[in-house]
Amino acid sequence: MKTILILYSELMPYNIVVIKELLRMDCTAHIVRWTKCKTPYIPPELPNVVYYDRNSFSDPSSLLNQVRNIKPDLIWVSGWIDKLYCKVVGSYRKECNIPIVAGCDTQWQGGKQWLNVLFSPLRHKRWFSHIQIAGIWQYEYARRLGFKRSQIIEPFYSADTNIFQKVSISSKEISYPRRLLFIGRFAKVKGLSFLLNAWKSIPDRKDWVLTLIGNGPLRDTLDGFPDVEIKDFMSQEELAVEMQNSGAFILPSVFEPWALVLHEAAAGGLPILSSNCCGAVPYFVLENYNGHLFTPGDVSSIRKALQSLINSSDEELIRMSYKSRELSRRINPEIVAQTLLSII
Repeated sequence: MKTILILYSELMPYNIVVIKELLRMDCTAHIVRWTKCKTPYIPPELPNVVYYDRNSFSDPSSLLNQVRNIKPDLIWVSGWIDKLYCKVVGSYRKECNIPIVAGCDTQWQGGKQWLNVLFSPLRHKRWFSHIQIAGIWQYEYARRLGFKRSQIIEPFYSADTNIFQKVSISSKEISYPRRLLFIGRFAKVKGLSFLLNAWKSIPDRKDWVLTLIGNGPLRDTLDGFPDVEIKDFMSQEELAVEMQNSGAFILPSVFEPWALVLHEAAAGGLPILSSNCCGAVPYFVLENYNGHLFTPGDVSSIRKALQSLINSSDEELIRMSYKSRELSRRINPEIVAQTLLSII
């Protein structure tokens, strides 16, 4: 039985589904996590999993002693945002020659990232033996940080495909739902203001309704738009029901390093409209195949994509639905877990 130590920031359902796969692969897990998070999600209690509150470790030595007691076969770190985690794995790597893997969903943008490139030999390459990237748009950054091809593994994230692939597409052939769905944080980076301005500018929406699901600081700015309904944060199972009652998905983000919700929507068999900046786009959204892409922050570009959706026939929407489901099979939780274990 392998022991995996996970040093994470905010755990989400898509992390838990990978952890469950690790447990099925004869692993035990010790998870140090942040408890003050942006979303109300609370990870479940699981057999062979021990949780620790990140705030319970006052300094690097206290966490390092805990790591020594655990004696992991592999350490999986959510990234390098938490300096305590970085200090601890840097020290432990000197003591034990085990894989220490950093997750990365960050696209290469240049600018301040050049500082990470410059200091990587003293930081990232000293802290981590491998880097697990979300997708191809993260590969350039990993290489610039100095990781060899053999030290770069992917993928890093997966939707809970078992839940979302249960959404029935065939049942929509009788009466296709005219409901466009958004799931995510109500925050500026999600581009909801651009979406809503594009939405209200369309005079004939042909019975389509826009549903926004989530929470966040911009909640009070979303009221008063025509044919728009707003719902609170939901569980994965509840979101699958919403997808069953929806006809398409939209993600208008101004910038999104990965956007796992695109994988969820594809697995749910929804045609997808998305900003072309999202890191998951090359995997789960192909223009005129299972959806349409638009320029982030460009109301006219978003409106064009919306009109393409609204003017699509039921037959075209069903075809795109099946294509989305097909693309969603590129990644699943088992693949992510096995990718991680492959380096032990």
